[in-house]
Amino acid sequence: MENNNITDNRKNKENSKIKFAELIKNKKFQIIFAAVVLFVVIIAYFSYVNVENKDKQVTLSDGKELTSQIQDVLGKIKGVGDVKVLIVYDGGEQLEIATKVDKKTDRVEDEGRVTETIEETTTPILTNGNQPLVIGTKRAKIDGVVVVAKGGDDPKVRVAIMQALATLLKIEYNCINVFGME
Repeated sequence: MENNNITDNRKNKENSKIKFAELIKNKKFQIIFAAVVLFVVIIAYFSYVNVENKDKQVTLSDGKELTSQIQDVLGKIKGVGDVKVLIVYDGGEQLEIATKVDKKTDRVEDEGRVTETIEETTTPILTNGNQPLVIGTKRAKIDGVVVVAKGGDDPKVRVAIMQALATLLKIEYNCINVFGME
């Protein structure tokens, strides 16, 4: 009797595996599964972008000059229609302040050993109004780019958009997501 139960359990497991394999081969299942995975990835991405982190300030570009220039360039790529671009930055612009470095060297000789201590002090150079002298600005690091484009569903167009963005913004491909536009 016990052997019959074991045999029945094995048959049930084999039948379950066969049914699952048939389900995976089903086109509708594949489409639904892909849609669910894409939905989860999008939710995870936007959850990450919206997380408030004390050490990291996230700034989104909102139609500024860089975004509009990129949209213009991407819109001219063969196969691309209307384009919308969102750039996510790590922090904001940083001012580069002129500084002066003072070095102080102490040398101590003790029983044939020589120890040198170098102390560097960095101080900002001030203007006549006692304000730090600004010598430039440094753009924030780009964390990611999301592109929604007509034609973005075509793999060739998607690759062309990613190549253009990687070149223009000097970022890695894994920081770029391209989606088709309705």
